[in-house]
Amino acid sequence: MSARNTNDDDDFRDFLDEEQDDDGFSLGEDGEFPIGQEIQEDIPQRGNGKIWGMSAGERAFLSVVLFFNVLILGAGLLIATGRVLIGR
Repeated sequence: MSARNTNDDDDFRDFLDEEQDDDGFSLGEDGEFPIGQEIQEDIPQRGNGKIWGMSAGERAFLSVVLFFNVLILGAGLLIATGRVLIGR
């Protein structure tokens, strides 16, 4: 199917030209999207990527240390309560 310009399309373009959104964007004079138009929105800046002042590598290292800490404490409690016997 090929694209055709009809009166409905022209009416719609006229409607778009008359209406302007609250963000200030409008179609160009020829009814096309303006290429190279600067974006005037204020994009909220994200943080610096730190949680509790740590970078991603520091958080990963801390998570591995905490994992092994829980692993060792859990194994120690299993041995201390006699649920796991070692060397028998």
